[in-house]
Amino acid sequence: MEGILPGGTVAQARLTGVDEVPLHDPTRALWVVPIRHHSPACAAQLERLIAAVQPVAILVEGPCDFDPLIEQLCDPRTRAPVAIVSLREAVAGQATRRVASYFPFCAHSPELVALQAAAAQGLQARFIDLSSTAREMVFDDAGEPARSLLSDEHPFDVGDYVTALARELGCRDGNEVWDQLFEARIADSDWQRFFADVARYCACIRTATDPAQLERDGTLAREAQMRAILAETRATASGPIVAVVGGFHATALFEPATAKPVAARADAGRSYLIRYGMRQLDALGGYGAGLPLPGFYDRLWQVRDSGGQGLALALVVGFAAHLRASGSAGAPSFPVIANAVEQAERLAALRGRPFPARDDIIDAIRSSFIKGEIPTEHVPLLNELRAWLTGTAIGEVPPSAGSPPLVEAVRAQARSLGFAVTDGERRSRELDIYRKPRHRAASRFCHAMALVEANFSQRTAGPDFRNDVALDRLHEIWSVAWSPLVESRLIELSEAADTLGEALAFVLAQKLAELSEHGKGRSALAAIDLFSAACRAGLGTEAYAILALVEQQVIEDPQLGSVVAALTDLVLLRRGRETLGIVETAPLDHLIGAAWRRVLVLLPGLADFGPEQVRDAVSALADLRGLIELARSSETPIEIALFDEALSRLQAQPLAPMLAGAVMAFVVIDGKTDADELKARLSGELASSYVNPAERLAFLGGIIAIARELLWTLPEIVATLDELIAGLDEEGFLALLPHLRLALMPLDPREIDRLAEEVAIRIGAQPGQLATIVDISEAELAANLALDRELVLVLARDGVGA
Repeated sequence: MEGILPGGTVAQARLTGVDEVPLHDPTRALWVVPIRHHSPACAAQLERLIAAVQPVAILVEGPCDFDPLIEQLCDPRTRAPVAIVSLREAVAGQATRRVASYFPFCAHSPELVALQAAAAQGLQARFIDLSSTAREMVFDDAGEPARSLLSDEHPFDVGDYVTALARELGCRDGNEVWDQLFEARIADSDWQRFFADVARYCACIRTATDPAQLERDGTLAREAQMRAILAETRATASGPIVAVVGGFHATALFEPATAKPVAARADAGRSYLIRYGMRQLDALGGYGAGLPLPGFYDRLWQVRDSGGQGLALALVVGFAAHLRASGSAGAPSFPVIANAVEQAERLAALRGRPFPARDDIIDAIRSSFIKGEIPTEHVPLLNELRAWLTGTAIGEVPPSAGSPPLVEAVRAQARSLGFAVTDGERRSRELDIYRKPRHRAASRFCHAMALVEANFSQRTAGPDFRNDVALDRLHEIWSVAWSPLVESRLIELSEAADTLGEALAFVLAQKLAELSEHGKGRSALAAIDLFSAACRAGLGTEAYAILALVEQQVIEDPQLGSVVAALTDLVLLRRGRETLGIVETAPLDHLIGAAWRRVLVLLPGLADFGPEQVRDAVSALADLRGLIELARSSETPIEIALFDEALSRLQAQPLAPMLAGAVMAFVVIDGKTDADELKARLSGELASSYVNPAERLAFLGGIIAIARELLWTLPEIVATLDELIAGLDEEGFLALLPHLRLALMPLDPREIDRLAEEVAIRIGAQPGQLATIVDISEAELAANLALDRELVLVLARDGVGA
């Protein structure tokens, strides 16, 4: 393995048992080029190989149904990073209608370099893997839908062989091993030795892989397809053929083909060339092929002709400029920058590299830019460095790529509203939704993109009309990023829509249909939630098309609490109609009327609730009181008089004590009865001989749950309760105490203090004496805090922590 390491001793010791791997089969004029995806060194050496071999055809690992997109991929107007996205119909049981998988390219992808060379020289070019919809490509080895169509390169990072080699070389992981052995040789003129070493290295990794795994993950089937297409090409082409494949597959391509190529089904799916981003290429971000921090390797690719010289200077100075531009407090001075560049160069020399690699530069910046002790993790400057070395660039595709109308329409709409669509940088956008119409339009766009699950926008602050929260805030704050995932989602939706409005309607119809499938078909709350989301997204009059469906959900919902919550949402939406863009309120008022009538139908049925459901019934009545007050204050057209009739029918039935107390509270606050009747009923309940002590206080609990202000407006309640407690012995008081606390639970701390003061006055105590302040020293406070922290750790260790 000489050529990988000086003297070859370490590598040779680790490559025992693996023979020299061939690159060339002269009998078939075949060159098999082993590469690692997105490796600039492999791409640079491939350019040298193609120039020397002068092939008549170039074959590239990749789904064979992507052949029609090669022309677009090599179009001069295409600027990497780009990707081919394959959309296929989801199989039964999957949550989505379609599944998208990606085959990405960056400027330093050997596959793209090979295809561009073929296009420049007018050579035949083909993809030779199974189609993107073949089962071996559709699912990963865990049986989950595959998001990447490139070979998984995790074996380059894990496994006994790579781990042992990293230890021998003094490298931290398999990626640093790769940089040490191969990226450092980007300017090496001996391309044959380079690829021979890559082939042998990959053969060692393959030898250490369980053969059964190759069957499970589809590797063997894919390699059979590659051999078949290679043989087919060999039969029609005269002259050298170059096959560019992942190094893991290289040895298998020299075996004879035993079957014909498997053609892609014409109706299996559709593919598009789309813009892609550097962040999506990042191996550390979960992408299974390629090298981490692709922005670093892109810069290495740009300086390949200089053999990496000047790389450290460009990166260190560039990062320092980035820190200054972002207003970072850690922006370094010129002497610090110079020191970092010098350190990177010295580290590379110490580690036997011709120029600083990725880890050399990170180490130099860490030691130079950070003052004092460096934590092991969560270092803001290092997180910023990794993000910068990842890059934010998004590529471009030519008009001939034929982006669906939906993608173009949404992209144009985003630009018109001031959103950046040229990179994948995440930004914060503050929108003045009350005073600026353009900001309201931008807000609706963000809500719409969130509703169609386009991965573009996330709301972090602002008024919440649905929950009646923070309505005094003038601004919404959104976190937005136009990543390639946005466009891929829009491509999925393009099968059903050409505009964002049409996509919204399509998604809403899907979600409504899913309510029935997921057992929520009779949930008014879930249906109204969709309607409110459509209003926030600015669907406008088009949202009214689903009101009939929503009404059906409402009139079939058997749960009073669910209908009350949904109706509350509708009233809140009506109140915020101007900001939400609801111009015509008649359809909304009709739905409010239908929901209100459903409430009145369900109300008498509370009498049939069993003991275990009583608290839910009282909770629904408490929410109903809040709804009635909200409707009155917002002048929502509901017939309150009909509620009194329904409540009378409920009160006329035998009721559990707590429910009876809740109904009595409604009757009192509506002026339908007086304090004497309430006191008589409460006295009777408190003095009753229930077997369960809780039932003696249940009536009081119902009153407080609905109208706790009656404690202050009707002194008879506190007086009656005081009489009860005064007549108890100690045993009776202790038996009743937990249930008394439960009945008073709806009171907030201020109301509890007020009640305590009234009780104190009744028994002749001074309210100011109720609170006792205990002075402790600062040392005792610190000791208590230490005990508290220790207790948290103990609880967490025992699995009972919060």
